[in-house]
Amino acid sequence: MRENIKLYLTAFNTALQAKFEYRVDFFVGVLTSCMLQLSSLFFLWVVFHQTPSINGWMPNQVILLFGMTAAALGLSELFFNHIWFVPAYIVQGDLDRLLTYPVNSLYFLLITRPELHAFGNLATGALLTSYALIHLNAPWYAWVLFPLFAVSGCLIYTAALVIAASLSFKFVGPTSINLFVTNILLNATRYPLSIYPQVVQIVLLVLVPYGAFHYLPASLLLGKDLNLWIILVTPLAALFFFWEAGWFWRWGLNQYESTGS
Repeated sequence: MRENIKLYLTAFNTALQAKFEYRVDFFVGVLTSCMLQLSSLFFLWVVFHQTPSINGWMPNQVILLFGMTAAALGLSELFFNHIWFVPAYIVQGDLDRLLTYPVNSLYFLLITRPELHAFGNLATGALLTSYALIHLNAPWYAWVLFPLFAVSGCLIYTAALVIAASLSFKFVGPTSINLFVTNILLNATRYPLSIYPQVVQIVLLVLVPYGAFHYLPASLLLGKDLNLWIILVTPLAALFFFWEAGWFWRWGLNQYESTGS
């Protein structure tokens, strides 16, 4: 086990160092990701220019959701972004090489292609969350719990990507459109889940539990009459969903047929 962890860390560090060789790409990527986040924030400003609140959520409260979503996205892109390439690898037969390695194929795949524009999303997420917590006069434990919620969000989002990628073993195609669906759902949770129909709320709280890492904790921290057990729900939901993603990955591998080329 220790040797495998060392191998994973070495592979991630090697991939990260290779990425840092292209400094212009790094700065352009970070700038682009920050601008994308700020453009979404500008749309939020337009919404609040027309209405004082969104279903009872004030501007700074929604900014908190924005920040936590961006932080979770940034962490996933930094550590586990390689999952996006699975559909193309299946079509091209490149996955065969990975399966010959004496390591867990899923973990090794996840960590071997970090994206440096993730630092832009991470920075934006940290700044927006800090801004919101300061202006909301959040209690001290909100600052302490934020890293836990961000890491949990990263695992939940990554697990959703793994499940979507695993479907590519059965429904073979060169595109990552099924993975984009999970990203769209994540972006939808930048707004309070209470604005969506009940069916959508169930999907985003149970089936794909994005709301477990920011909507429920934010509701608790902002005093919206939720119990303290919500704090435990967040990491438990992340661990269970990631375990479920591992099951889907193993199911997908059982469906895999090499190109034979």
